[in-house]
Amino acid sequence: MGILDKVGFMKPNVARRVASICFLAACTLFSIESQPPSACAQAPAIRVQSSLVLVDVVSQDLKSGLSVRDFKKEDFHVFDNRHEVRIATFDAGADIRPITLWLVVICNEGGVVGGSAEFVGKESLFRSAMDHLEKHDTVGVAHWCDNGETQLDLLPTEDRDRPIGALAETLRPISFRGGTDASDQVGEETFREMIRLIIHDAYQRNPKPLPVIVFLHGDHTGQPRQELDKVIDDFLETSGIVFGIRDDQSAGLLFLIGEQAKILHYMAKHTGGQYFSAPPSGYAAALEVVLTQLHSRYELGFIPPAIDGKRHELKVELTKEAKAEHKRVRLRFRPEYIPVREEPEWAH
Repeated sequence: MGILDKVGFMKPNVARRVASICFLAACTLFSIESQPPSACAQAPAIRVQSSLVLVDVVSQDLKSGLSVRDFKKEDFHVFDNRHEVRIATFDAGADIRPITLWLVVICNEGGVVGGSAEFVGKESLFRSAMDHLEKHDTVGVAHWCDNGETQLDLLPTEDRDRPIGALAETLRPISFRGGTDASDQVGEETFREMIRLIIHDAYQRNPKPLPVIVFLHGDHTGQPRQELDKVIDDFLETSGIVFGIRDDQSAGLLFLIGEQAKILHYMAKHTGGQYFSAPPSGYAAALEVVLTQLHSRYELGFIPPAIDGKRHELKVELTKEAKAEHKRVRLRFRPEYIPVREEPEWAH
């Protein structure tokens, strides 16, 4: 996931930092912080391509369940393929990127088990959670169908009421009946198309938001593992987090031969998100937890040691001192990323 030689969606202040880093990198091979820019006044002009990886980190106290909001840059270590890298940027609180929250469902079609139909008539239960969005956060609504239809039903808006109406309209029953092998394959392809539409939307915005997908779905789903991993790669080349909410009555085992089952849980795990199970009375609370985590997250930026287009193992740790002070804290973040120089072809 990356844009214009950068990995991750960048805010203007982050972009300025990257420009400074690129300039100084052309001036010297020594420490960026220790060498004054004037030292290379006579150096020939060199075009340096650099990428800033933004890692969104959620902290949680395992006893209270609350986020820890007082960490500083020096409290973290970041590792790329098990080698520590220097943290170039650090943002928290009001400085983090705004989010675009996408409420995503599958069409309310006959024959689909464990889909999104359980939320029909209950859309308004999510409305109170919308009041927990920050001023510049936006909300969009999207869907996919097993008949090949997909659409961004509501483009991101700062209006807090329109998403509820759009969600209710999107969940109206349609005549198509899914549940067959043929429709499942079409639905799988359409699902992947929808995900790329959402990422593409974020690419086009300035400043770039953090796209956050919240699936309202029971997750009785499957995808060919190879194709699913390609979709996850799209997230890992930029940034984005997947969450999900299902009705607590929709739980059930799903066994699929030759496919990755429960793909929405799988995507949440690989992007640093979570999946929640809640009764209707808890829908708003589940969404509020998602928003609280996002607004209290930390954004750590670093320059990747190699831009090779391959998956890199990513790890974030607290320092020994920070661990000693916060013994019950767990950090959650995407476990991998892919450093790339250019925007993917599908994003154009």
